[in-house]
Amino acid sequence: MVELTGSFAIVTGVGGDLLRPDDIVSGERLIDDIDRAGEKRQRPVDATERLSQILGLPALATAADTGCDWSPAETELGVVLPDDYKMFVDAYGAGSVDDHVIVCAPDAAHDWADLLQHNTWAHECVRLDFAGPGNWSGDWPLGEASRWTPNREDVPSWFEPGDNLISWGSSVNGDFLFWHVRTGSAPADWPVVLKERGPYWEQCNVGFSATLVGLLTGEIQSEYLSRWLGGPHSYAL
Repeated sequence: MVELTGSFAIVTGVGGDLLRPDDIVSGERLIDDIDRAGEKRQRPVDATERLSQILGLPALATAADTGCDWSPAETELGVVLPDDYKMFVDAYGAGSVDDHVIVCAPDAAHDWADLLQHNTWAHECVRLDFAGPGNWSGDWPLGEASRWTPNREDVPSWFEPGDNLISWGSSVNGDFLFWHVRTGSAPADWPVVLKERGPYWEQCNVGFSATLVGLLTGEIQSEYLSRWLGGPHSYAL
C-alpha cells in the first residue's frame, strides 16, 4: 500500500491494476445491493417456494420427500439447521444450481455433495486463513480466538470469538458458501457468507433461500457468483 485517503487507495504489486472502485483491500466485501434484495424476513416455506419456482422445480407441496434423516448431521454439527434449507433439501435433494453452485445434503450420493464431508473440507481450508500457515492444523473450532493470527489479520471483522461457520455449498470454482452461526442467534437468523477461492469474503445478511433467490434474480450482486447465474435457471445433480 502506497497511499490511502478517504476516497482512494494507490496499490503497488501484482493485481493492483485490477482493483475496482468498490473493492475492499482488507479482504472483506459487503454486498451493496443487499438492501434491494431486502432483509425482510419471510416464512421459510415462502422463501423456499420462491426459490423452487425460479429454478423450475415442482411445487414444494407436491415434490417428493427425499426422506433425509437430519438427526445425525445436526448431532455432528451441534446445531439445528435452518428450516428453509431443510425444506428445500427434503423436497429436491442435493444438486447444482445452474451447473455452478452445489447445494449439499446429508448422505448425498456423491461425496462432494455430502454435507458433513463438505463442511469438514471447508473448515480445513478456512482454518489456514484464520490461523496462518504455522498454526492451522488440527480439528479446532473456528471461533477459538486463541488460535487466530496476531491482530486477527485474516479473520473477518464481523466474526466474533465463539462464532462458527457451517458450509452448505460451494461453487465449481472452489468458492465456499457458509452460514455465519452467530453466538446466541436462531438458525432462521443465520446470514450467508461467501468465501471466494482466495482472501475475500462477501456477506449477504439473509439466509439460504433468500440468498439464492437474490443471486438468481439479480437482486444480490456477487463479485464471484453472479456472472455464472444468468439463466436459464436449473437444478439437478
